[in-house]
Amino acid sequence: MPPSLLLAGTLASIVGLLFHAAFGRRLWQLPLYWIVAIIGFLLGDILQGLSGITVARIGSVFLPGGFAGAALLLGLTWLLTTPVPESQTPAVRRPRRVRTPHLERNG
Repeated sequence: MPPSLLLAGTLASIVGLLFHAAFGRRLWQLPLYWIVAIIGFLLGDILQGLSGITVARIGSVFLPGGFAGAALLLGLTWLLTTPVPESQTPAVRRPRRVRTPHLERNG
């Protein structure tokens, strides 16, 4: 395996796992965010390489494009997979009875 692919996969995995730690709500989202981060990082890396911009590069891995691609796809995935919150209206409850202390009568 080429070292650049290993580095890109490692950085993308870190991004995906940190994203799940910050925004994940369900366990099934963990592998999804991980795979999407890898795909996004590689696509961003390829697009930055094709654009000819060589800013912040480690070997042949373009970091800004990779992180931007991963963030873009992770944000889109988060919007599509986040469960819709349930209605904010509380369930119907019976009113609470107010208890008053027993007053002694002096007679």
